[in-house]
Amino acid sequence: MPKVENVEAYVLIVTEHGADDEVLRGLVDIEGVSESSLVYGEFDIHCRIEVESMAKLREVITRIRELRVATTETLIAYERRFSRLTKRHYKKMHHDRARR
Repeated sequence: MPKVENVEAYVLIVTEHGADDEVLRGLVDIEGVSESSLVYGEFDIHCRIEVESMAKLREVITRIRELRVATTETLIAYERRFSRLTKRHYKKMHHDRARR
């Protein structure tokens, strides 16, 4: 099995009832979790993980599941592309909003 380096993943978390703030605070202490947010919808928290290997990803997810978490769904990124707004697009968006 080839060695994978620089793994980026997104974990969608459903917490136990009423534990969303506690879990969000707990994510801060887990090395590899680069950002996390409370979200509306089917899941309670969305977090981004950036680690150096699949083995490290497994460790991070195991630590997340030790919190008051009911379920998780992990999405592993396999290709990344950046899209930046140009000044022209930004000005047009701002202009369209100002006209409303």
